[in-house]
Amino acid sequence: MSTAAESFVQEWRAARPLRDLLLRFVPADERGLPLLLALQAELLGALHAGDVLPAAAKLDWWIDELARFASPQARHPLTLALAADARAARVPASCWPQAAADLRAALEAPASADFDAQLRAAEALYAGLARIECAFAFGPDADCARTRRVLALQQLGLALLQTPRRAQGGPLPLPLAALARHQLTLVALAVAGPPRRAALAEQCTTLAAAFEPAMRLPGPLLGLRAAEAVHDRRALRRAARAREPLSELHARRVGLLPLDAWRSWRALRAATPTRP
Repeated sequence: MSTAAESFVQEWRAARPLRDLLLRFVPADERGLPLLLALQAELLGALHAGDVLPAAAKLDWWIDELARFASPQARHPLTLALAADARAARVPASCWPQAAADLRAALEAPASADFDAQLRAAEALYAGLARIECAFAFGPDADCARTRRVLALQQLGLALLQTPRRAQGGPLPLPLAALARHQLTLVALAVAGPPRRAALAEQCTTLAAAFEPAMRLPGPLLGLRAAEAVHDRRALRRAARAREPLSELHARRVGLLPLDAWRSWRALRAATPTRP
């Protein structure tokens, strides 16, 4: 792995202390997986860049870059490093740029009416990333139903952390029904207050409850993703009960309680191993 590619992996790793812990226990033959997860983080970071125009420009660049995957024209260190991994050949070439194109299209997608519609939209949005992840780690015929659902729930939870900024533009973190139920305007969504606290607590409860059936869906799941999902679910439960859900979500994202670390480690050990 090049030094430049390693710097992106380190950035992905540093974004969440849990990852630093988990990577100490990842089997040696899975060490290339953080490269793929770091690339996901770059694409998702572009989606959540803030203003729609800069986000669109970044994703347009990535669509072009990933269309060059495994070709001499590729430029990004992560693209080059992943193409050198034999497992990348398991992924159909069209999947790489299509995943970025799906994220690009989401910038102009309408808000979801309710949570069920929001989850369906999120699954469709992240289906390309899930397919790449499963094909890369488990082979081209792997069922990605569980990975797709868990990834969608994780990203909906992450969107809550961006609530104040998303109120100014971009995809809304809450479905329209929740905004109406709690009489939340976009102005009220941008600032702390009882209506926003109630709406966020409700969404945290709904998301946390959705993780359990998601983990029982068919198909394999990366140990790293399973471990993060366990941590995410517990963080959402705590946030739902907290006086300020948004602050609690932030605290759990950057902190790591001993019991949470132990539960995540167990999930990592119990997850379906990758096939050689």
